[in-house]
Amino acid sequence: MPVKGIGYFIKTIDDKLKVRADAALKEHNLTLAQSRVLMLLDERGGQATQKELEDLFDVSHPTVVGIVSRMEQNGYVETWLDPKVQRSKMVRLTPKARAIDAEMSAMIREQEESMLRGLTGEQIGQLERLLDAVCRNLTEETIT
Repeated sequence: MPVKGIGYFIKTIDDKLKVRADAALKEHNLTLAQSRVLMLLDERGGQATQKELEDLFDVSHPTVVGIVSRMEQNGYVETWLDPKVQRSKMVRLTPKARAIDAEMSAMIREQEESMLRGLTGEQIGQLERLLDAVCRNLTEETIT
């Protein structure tokens, strides 16, 4: 029987978070990936280019196009060509997306609380530092 390593636990946690988030977002016809786009757009003042989304999420152009297209069909974002750079497609939150902002923030808090239940503040801080170090290691490996 194979030993369950760190990668196994990280993947399992990611899978469980995705299933829970997708279930919670289903009533809004959103997925976890789409909710991440909404949160990022909100952090950036409500709009960004599709290229910025590709770079920030480290995904391909077709992936972002698919996510944004479904979100636009569901009324969460609107898109247009940037008049200054015709090849650049802009993405902006709609009032419908802004209306569920508080609910999404609450859902994220609930997920975090559930995930960290039983851990002390010191343990949570240590976990954050360790995971940050793992992320930096992987980012540095990708760049070099």
